[in-house]
Amino acid sequence: MISTHNWTTDDCIPDGGTAYGEGFCISWQRGSLEKGRNGAFLIEVLEACKSQLMFYQNSKFPCEENQIALQHLEKCIAALESRIARRRMEGKLGTHIE
Repeated sequence: MISTHNWTTDDCIPDGGTAYGEGFCISWQRGSLEKGRNGAFLIEVLEACKSQLMFYQNSKFPCEENQIALQHLEKCIAALESRIARRRMEGKLGTHIE
């Protein structure tokens, strides 16, 4: 079972949260990077999942389902990298500017 809690500011801006499950605990970034780094970013957690699936695929336990999951994770990561690049180009990366 996974338990998640997400918070928003009074202005309804996402403001971090937590996710817990057996064997893991994630504390998401609260506030913009202008306030400093204080939690995990989604892209990093997806990269960790990708790394674990690649570890399985390079072991005695590769399978088609893991390969499909890897492909989907790679698409997720690419989409988030694209968003990062766009916001960097717009001068908005690390801020709550829309």
